[in-house]
Amino acid sequence: MNKIRFEKHSDNPIIKREPGTFRSIHAANPDIIQFRGRYLFYFRGQGDEKHDQMAVGSCKPEEFDAASWQMAEENPIIKVSPQPGDCDSAHVLDPAVVVVNRKVYLYYSAHSLDTNRHSSVALAVSEDGINFKKYPKNPLIPGIAPEIVYKDKTFYLFYERPNLWGQFDIFICPGSDCKHFSTRDERIVFTASGKQGEFDSFSISTVRIWKEGKWYYMAYGGCGRYIDYPSAIGLARSQDLLRWERYPGNPVMERGEPGSWDEGGLWFATVKKLKGVYYLWYEGCGTGMGTAAPEAIEASRKAREENYGGYAVTNFSQIGLAVFRGKMSW
Repeated sequence: MNKIRFEKHSDNPIIKREPGTFRSIHAANPDIIQFRGRYLFYFRGQGDEKHDQMAVGSCKPEEFDAASWQMAEENPIIKVSPQPGDCDSAHVLDPAVVVVNRKVYLYYSAHSLDTNRHSSVALAVSEDGINFKKYPKNPLIPGIAPEIVYKDKTFYLFYERPNLWGQFDIFICPGSDCKHFSTRDERIVFTASGKQGEFDSFSISTVRIWKEGKWYYMAYGGCGRYIDYPSAIGLARSQDLLRWERYPGNPVMERGEPGSWDEGGLWFATVKKLKGVYYLWYEGCGTGMGTAAPEAIEASRKAREENYGGYAVTNFSQIGLAVFRGKMSW
């Protein structure tokens, strides 16, 4: 069997928390496209105001090294709504981007300050990749952590939603256009393995999909204990977006060692193949405090053993990079 294993960049994290900015607490949820002669790298940041909001970095193809991104002066480019009752008044996060007809369609998780509103998938559209207009009739559909695939002139929206057993299932829903999706048309296409001892036995959290040849490949976060705290990244593949076959050698990347910056959870493994190299950007969380001091050991224990243990206190999200130089086949 072909061995697929992503090796982490030596200088991770490549997008760090930065005091005094929109990402002073967290930098997370990467996604990448090529548009108008540049690579655009979308992600969410959370600053001292405690709201997740959308940001973008960019680079020219000839300058691409996968780790260096010029941040837009306009960041954050998609902000939370000032109206408390709106669907995205608390958080705007989890970007999923696709280019269709010279426009950038960015789907995102919308969370409201109104606790009576369910989290949902919303949409913003841009003609330049930086200045976005939110769809005035947001939200689109209940769910979070979207991914978008444009196939045969149809938008296929993926998202996750908890089931009765407290696990995330992955749904697919075809749209009649970019903004009309109905739960009547959705179906579950990917679930936890349910196999004791497997890294993805309990829940699946965040998926990214790319196409190569006749196959669609999915990178996903696997949870063995909690609903949304993946300890490793797995791969699956499909030819129709509906029936998915797991890579038998999963996982292809695991969280870091105790005390490292990504010792806790791994999300949004975003893969792009360029010049024969598979680049994988991901959100990781951890303390980065090492394990020399007693307080560091305890913080690390929380980050590794508890559900979001110490998150936003001693455990923070940042963005890392990994690469695979081989064949994506099994």
